Amino acid sequence: MNKIKLSIAGASGYTGMETIRYLLQHPIFEIHHLYGHDSAGKSVDEIYPAFAEILHQTILPLSKLAADASDAVILALPHGKSADAAHELIQAGYKGKIIDIGSDFRLPNPDDYLTWYGSKHPHPQLLNRFTYGLTEYNRAQIRNADYVANPGCFATALQMGILPLMLSELSNRYFVTGMTGSSGSGAKPSETTHFSNRFGNVKAYKVFKHQHLGEVSRHTQRIAGVEADIHFTPVSGPFVRGIWMNISGELKKTHDLTESFESVYYNSPLVRLRSSLPELKPVVGTAFTDIGWQQDKHIFSIGVAIDNMGKGAAGQMVQNLNLMFDLPEETGLMYPGIIL
Repeated sequence: MNKIKLSIAGASGYTGMETIRYLLQHPIFEIHHLYGHDSAGKSVDEIYPAFAEILHQTILPLSKLAADASDAVILALPHGKSADAAHELIQAGYKGKIIDIGSDFRLPNPDDYLTWYGSKHPHPQLLNRFTYGLTEYNRAQIRNADYVANPGCFATALQMGILPLMLSELSNRYFVTGMTGSSGSGAKPSETTHFSNRFGNVKAYKVFKHQHLGEVSRHTQRIAGVEADIHFTPVSGPFVRGIWMNISGELKKTHDLTESFESVYYNSPLVRLRSSLPELKPVVGTAFTDIGWQQDKHIFSIGVAIDNMGKGAAGQMVQNLNLMFDLPEETGLMYPGIIL
């Protein structure tokens, strides 16, 4: 099979770096061009020495993206920047596929961007052209899509945990705590990601107001046909990678949750159903979602573990690109994480 050429905009950020790592292990996808802003003119292995002797490719100025002729462009850009990049590509007549790992096309209603991100969407006319890329729930749409919006990391974990219950009409009220690693804040340092503040510390933030809640509300209602009442406490954890989430609540009726999770994920190669609440470490460095649960009569506790850089970003992006190019969704993704 001929190689499929992919270009990455925002190659020097954490998500761009992780995208490169995934693509280097893929049997069909091939890196074509890399683009960046401040990193333009530097080589990948100069920025990330882990790529030494593996990839020595110079990052091109982002201003040259509109002339790209690869089979697909991956947008790994900060909030607000992906929309501009996609608009420039489309205006220039780009014929390939576009997938946005950022937040610019996750919400179908332009008013939601002002509510959840505090600014107007720069190109609202493009919103209805993007398919939401929660792979396990949108496979058919993704296979037929030219443009896909990757879900957020918290939004992915939360939906993977609650949608089986919503589809079975078992509960519509959820109390959620999600702990995330520092890489979720991106490569640019800030006070909250400073090592001395993060290390050995646990801190809640954006309680009940995290921007991914808007995304979750819109898409769970679309997928399950009902509205969920979600009370979400995000927590910054003293580690770099991963999201460990606990979802609790009360069932409307007596039901074995095993039936609900197995019926939804029986044909999902990148979902691992665990016999107990999952741990974080087995998913780090992978595109897997580990889910486990416990019940005490009508009370439930569901655990979800993903790598925020994997299933929460680059891993799910590759999973979606596989479908967009008519490949098995797990292609290039079936390998274990860090063992020790």
